[in-house]
Formats: sequence, structure tokens, C-alpha cells
Amino acid sequence: GTAQGSSADQMLDQVTRYPFLEPLRPIIARLTTLAVKDYTWLLNHLAEFQDDLLSAKDDLLSPIKAFMHGPQRVAYDEAMSFLREEEANFAEIPAIEVQPLRDLAASAHPYRGNGVPGAKAAAIRVRGLLSELLQTERDRALAVLDSQQARLEAVEDFTSLDEPSRQQVLAPSLAARQALGSARFVTGIRDRLQRYTSQDYPGQLALAARLGQPRVHDEDVVIVPPVQYTPATSLRPACSLPYIATEADLDQWLAALRTAALKELNGGNRISL
Repeated sequence: GTAQGSSADQMLDQVTRYPFLEPLRPIIARLTTLAVKDYTWLLNHLAEFQDDLLSAKDDLLSPIKAFMHGPQRVAYDEAMSFLREEEANFAEIPAIEVQPLRDLAASAHPYRGNGVPGAKAAAIRVRGLLSELLQTERDRALAVLDSQQARLEAVEDFTSLDEPSRQQVLAPSLAARQALGSARFVTGIRDRLQRYTSQDYPGQLALAARLGQPRVHDEDVVIVPPVQYTPATSLRPACSLPYIATEADLDQWLAALRTAALKELNGGNRISL
């Protein structure tokens, strides 16, 4: 009895990590109370508690102990770690694929039934799905990056630069490429691509224009103000239409878009595509 109580007490120390150990608490309390009784009292009152303790041993103590000291616990820990670490990616795959993992995390008695094997199998499937998904998303983002870089390298402001200046302009492309290659989450890939197209790329165009200006400090030379680029995606046409359904709607939206674009051009800015 004392050995069982000590073992259960040690397991209860991990209840924060393993909530399903909580039912051991009243059993430990009962064993602690009995432990202070003398041997004669225990023999005389054995009938009062032996059935309850034997039942607790068979229903909880023994299966939980076997679980906590066996391979099931290792598989449980791995499944829970996977669930925590990949949570941000799970929105991208069917919920039914992840459900066995969530069911195991919520289970009051994961040491019973087939919850652990089911979650382990689900983790293997989900890991494969996520690997394919991340690769697809990464390939798409890198294709956009390649397209934008090709546009950048074709503009006159860039082609007129010397090699060190070109490398300076291309540095944000390289940084974005490295970030996309190492991103672990789909949302991270999308956010990094969005940041590149809306911030880095316009900045590269502006830097190419600035580096291409003549560096002459003559009073007769007119210094042209640096060119600023506004991403086309950031234009906000003043159009009250909730959606475009007809050619007339399209004409109205394009007119509003043209007005917004002209405002940028009249302000001395260029619009990056």
C-alpha cells in the first residue's frame, strides 16, 4: 500500500502536464490517512476500505502506472508536442485529420482504448499533409518573388547600375528568399510574401532610382527628388460598390481606380506592380 501511495504521489506531481492524473488525488488522500493508522486498526477495519482500494488499484493506479512508465506515454508526449508546435498550420488542412490529436488531448483517460495509437497515426498523416502544403505554398511564393525580381532587373534604373549597387538593390530579395525557405508555417510564408510585395519591392525600385542619380555636386546640376513608389495593391479607389457584377460596375470601379492612381502620380510617386 505504501509503495502504491508513493508511486501515485510522484505521478500526481506531474498533474499540470498530465491533467488525467487528477483522479489520483482522492486516492492519495485516502492512502495518506490510512498510512498513519497502526497495524491492528488496519486489520480490524480492513473490510471498510479494502474493496475501494482494490477497485482504485485495478481501475486507476495500475493502468495509469503502466501508461506513465511505458511506451504509450512516449507516444502521448510526442502527439501532444506535435499538436502544440504545429497548431498554426492546422487551419490549412481538414479538421477531421487533426481531430484524433485533439480528442487525445481532451481525454480524461488516455490510458484506455485506442486513443494514443489513433493520434500517433493521425500525426503521421498530418505531418505528410503539412509537408506537401508548405512546399506548395513555398513554391508559389518563390515564383512570385522570381517574377518581381525579373521585373526589377529589367527596369532602366536597375540596368544602369554597377554590380555593387545591383547587389545592394537585390539584397531584400535574397533576404525574403531565405525567409521563405525556412518558414515553418503557411501563414508565415504568406505574411513574408505580402511584406515583400507591399514594402520591400517598392523600396527596391526606389533604391534603384536613387542609386542611379548622378553624384555631381555642381550648383548648375538640378538634383531630382528621390522617387517614391506606391504599391498598386495599396490603392484605395473611392468606389461605393460592394462588388462588381456588370460592365457598368466595372467601368465605375476602373474610373475610381484611375482617380486614385492619378492622385499618386500627380503627387510625384510611381506605382509598383
